[in-house]
Amino acid sequence: MVDEEMLEETMLEEQGADQAAERADQAHPTAPVAGARRLREALRQGGEAFPAALREADDGLLLSALDDGMPADRATRVVVELVRRAPERGPELADAVCEKVLLARLYLDAGEPSGADDRLRARNALMLYDGLVRPCAQRGGTPELLACVVPALWAARGGAGREVVRRIVDSRQPTGFGERAWKELFTSAAEECREHEAAAATAARRGARRWWLRLGRPRREGDGGRIDLQPGQLWVSVLLGVISVALVLIVVLAAR
Repeated sequence: MVDEEMLEETMLEEQGADQAAERADQAHPTAPVAGARRLREALRQGGEAFPAALREADDGLLLSALDDGMPADRATRVVVELVRRAPERGPELADAVCEKVLLARLYLDAGEPSGADDRLRARNALMLYDGLVRPCAQRGGTPELLACVVPALWAARGGAGREVVRRIVDSRQPTGFGERAWKELFTSAAEECREHEAAAATAARRGARRWWLRLGRPRREGDGGRIDLQPGQLWVSVLLGVISVALVLIVVLAAR
């Protein structure tokens, strides 16, 4: 019992010390933390401080700014800066940046859909792929991520992701997709085709069923039970009547 009480007192003291340290950090932030916050704020708000924030921010801050969301034109400047730095990164850092960009699906879904912004975000996604992802893929990096991201882009909202995939494929450069990603993309497209075919077949069956129901449906308002025939159905009925009359005449003539 005594041990439990001592343990509780010790935990309370440690919690109090942690809270005091946290308050001290908030009151007197270190210079790097304060600088990072100022850069992040400048990236988010834009304005005159935006160009300087772009130059001073590291890759992590730039990617975090894209994660937080920003207008497409401002995001374009961040993307251009990330791509501009590509030759300065070593393979390990380049792969890490590529992985983050792929996990974010080339930031194609960042922000609300708004027509012109969507077109600009698609262009940004292509810049990210060409400048950061394609070189990494050609070195053999991130094959698992590509196998997931490429079909996800194909199925993205508004068709913007599909346009990105088409333009990557249409370019004369190697896509970098790899066999597994190509297989996943083909499977996704084939499944979509099957769904469209099934929907078309269901619609055709429903249309045929409605046609037969209309063929045998009587009028509702005092029509004496007459059948409501369409013009084509009327000609079929007339033809059947003529054939019936002819059969009766043949029977009568044969009886004589």
